[in-house]
Amino acid sequence: MRKIKRPAFLPGLLALCLIIGATSGLLRTSTRLVTAAALTVSVLVLVAAHWLAPILNGLPRRRINQVLGAGLLVMVIGQILVLTFMPVTVYHDAYRVLAQADKMAAGHMTWNITYFWRYPNNVPITFFLSLWLRLTNVLGLSTNLAVHLLSLILLDGVILLVLATIRRVTQRASVLIGAFALMAATPFAYTYFLQVFYSDLPAMLVLLVIFRTLLLWPTQTRRQRIINGTLLGIAVLFGQLTKPNLIVLLPAIAVVGWLVFRQKALKATALGVPLAIILLGFALSTPATQMIRKASNYQPHTEFALPVTSWLLMGVNTSSQGMYSGTDVSHEIQLSSKTRQTYDVATITARVKKLGISGLFQLWLTKLRTFFTVRDILTWGDGGFRAAPAWYQKHAAFIEALTALSYQIATDALLFLVAWRLWGWRPQLRDPRDAVLLLTIVTALGYIAFHTLLWEVEELYGQVLLPLLLYQLAALSVPARQTDQTQPDLALVALAAALTALPLWAHTIVTLTPQSTVVAAQRSQLSAQYHAKAATVAPGTVLTEKVALNGPATYFSVQIHLNTTVQVTLRNVRTNQVYRLHRSGDVYRWTKALPQGTYQIAVKNTTSQDQRVDVVRTYHYQLASQPLVVNGHVHPTDSLIYTSLNQTKTN
Repeated sequence: MRKIKRPAFLPGLLALCLIIGATSGLLRTSTRLVTAAALTVSVLVLVAAHWLAPILNGLPRRRINQVLGAGLLVMVIGQILVLTFMPVTVYHDAYRVLAQADKMAAGHMTWNITYFWRYPNNVPITFFLSLWLRLTNVLGLSTNLAVHLLSLILLDGVILLVLATIRRVTQRASVLIGAFALMAATPFAYTYFLQVFYSDLPAMLVLLVIFRTLLLWPTQTRRQRIINGTLLGIAVLFGQLTKPNLIVLLPAIAVVGWLVFRQKALKATALGVPLAIILLGFALSTPATQMIRKASNYQPHTEFALPVTSWLLMGVNTSSQGMYSGTDVSHEIQLSSKTRQTYDVATITARVKKLGISGLFQLWLTKLRTFFTVRDILTWGDGGFRAAPAWYQKHAAFIEALTALSYQIATDALLFLVAWRLWGWRPQLRDPRDAVLLLTIVTALGYIAFHTLLWEVEELYGQVLLPLLLYQLAALSVPARQTDQTQPDLALVALAAALTALPLWAHTIVTLTPQSTVVAAQRSQLSAQYHAKAATVAPGTVLTEKVALNGPATYFSVQIHLNTTVQVTLRNVRTNQVYRLHRSGDVYRWTKALPQGTYQIAVKNTTSQDQRVDVVRTYHYQLASQPLVVNGHVHPTDSLIYTSLNQTKTN
């Protein structure tokens, strides 16, 4: 029996984190049915990957290029179709950034909601987005098209750069094709990262630029180093401005630098200059932040700002499982700015004492699972499709179950494969490639530790590691096989079984468990919690907006405003049948069946007093396919806030 080697500490620690994250993600799902589905298909995928690898590695380079070229072409066509026919309604932080950038691009340099005073870290990304919108407006592009184009450029740039980097690192075609399949044949290329612009995708691109530059640095000419060194500094500066948790790279550099110094390998690695450039980029971020705030006419308001301890407080909140806690934030904003940090520290101390060692460890495991969970990728940053096509509506529940399962399975398979490679790796730090590889490992550990041990966590946060994990999969040596013989029959059987089992499980889940799908929605808003102002509607005023339901619905609601009294109706444009919506809190809703068709929402102030109605207004960004009409006057970029759902029943 072959003796199992003890792993090196840092690679072994990351391997353990990946295994825990993947295993807990598979086992702790919403139902046993989903668990069984995820486990079954994951095993089949791993078996197929094992037997397919030697077959793919034997393919000629020309054939590989043809496969990748055709695949990329199909991917781009699919992305364009998704953006054209299936736009989503962007909300939460991503919409607030987009709305402010749209406003600034129109020449209005004011900050009228408290969101950016509470979260000033999003001022730089908003500023950069506004510059892009100004440029594209000059070129005659609409704001919607400009945002889609930016997301498409960044996303496909990440995919191409990952593939180019893998090709520089390894000759194994199996890794190259596997990485392409993970990014282009899963929801990664067609959902959140394509349809919602936010700081997550730029952060992934920045990490790629950093580690690709470090990888290639020792072999580059002086001219190449000048160019790439400049780009490296800009990338680090941009990354720290737009996603401040990039700061975890600093302790990672310190750890790896110390290890390299201990082995007297600083000169051998030849990485001193690019690492110094990285440090310079971080140093420049502070004055750059002040310059951006001045250029944006942004003035901080300390009475709204939350201290750093606020996120540490949410990180030990067991009620929210260490995720964002609206309860914690709501309580904090009631306190004076001078007492918030004191309250946070006292509450954190009390929570940690109450948890004890075992409770704290259990919370960390829960947060680690959340960090690597990706099943809800369809709802990251958006409130559903604005009005998905009829063919999609007929199969929406199945497609969404398939989407959730496929991306979680693909992610877990990647985690297991990287963990397996990490387990047997021993770094030789005199080799620059090994030093860079170790730096990716320590950086990944830094992100995990930051969001597991300290900060609050969300499902989306673990995605920043994707380019690092793919790089590691390519750079790490392959464990020795017992045989070099290929098994094409076994490979094809396992692959066919995985591709068959996945849709079958998705269909079974939809059949046996109720699913709620979005039929149509416009949920973009700045939110009352950030002091967004509602529209004042005079007596007798009528607001109308058409919405297409491309499938049957069982629920329709229009957000009006708390304590507002108006009449809200929904009229089928073809049949003229009118449905009167009833108030429930700050929304008016209909909870019975609605047939497919085009409807007109009508909000009328039937009282003798002014009423407040939540109307979303932008400058150039179009929120919905149809404009808001107020007393016969068309407002092209204004919209009501509405949601239509279809609740499927179990058989």
